[in-house]
Amino acid sequence: MPIPNLTPTTFPPFTALPLTTTPPSLETPQENEYYLLAQITENMTLTKPTLILSDLTGTSFALVFASRPGSGPDTLDFKKLGYKKGATLVLPNVKRTPPKEGDQSRGFVSISREEEGGVRVVPGGLEGVGRVLGLLGGRDLKRGGEGGKGGCESCGNRTRNEGGGELMKCTGCGEVEYCCKECQVKGWDEGGHKGDCKLIKAIRAIWP
Repeated sequence: MPIPNLTPTTFPPFTALPLTTTPPSLETPQENEYYLLAQITENMTLTKPTLILSDLTGTSFALVFASRPGSGPDTLDFKKLGYKKGATLVLPNVKRTPPKEGDQSRGFVSISREEEGGVRVVPGGLEGVGRVLGLLGGRDLKRGGEGGKGGCESCGNRTRNEGGGELMKCTGCGEVEYCCKECQVKGWDEGGHKGDCKLIKAIRAIWP
């Protein structure tokens, strides 16, 4: 599956999500999947596992795992799941629960037990995730879609410097390729791959 286009339709902000209270007959049909991207800013678990997130527009909201208790053996281990402050969550096709009457908030997102498996985490901030999504989407287009061939990330060569043959893939993300050790070191340090490697790996696990 190629990287989706980074548009407000595919990656809507929290306030643009469909409401849970909208009758099915009045819902706008969704032709494609959409994803809410949001960075974890705080763990606010009390009676239910709850995270405070911030979306691409800077809007803060609560993500509540409504089917779980706040403590005990059936709660969620956020640390084990990688749901830590600064990480970005990818929430597919979620809806916004509107606030109760008199509540000045914008509502929240509630995740059921059945939906928990669809939540994905990227170990980095929202700004970096958005940038890498754009880079990978551009790379997919340049390569002609899935399975296309690129070139050395540092110099553009399409074969190894020594003896030709296939380029060397980064062993961390399996995505970026290099023609020689020198280009690999340059890409890691000067090219910024050191900071992007884990992001690329996590994003490609969601959109191979």
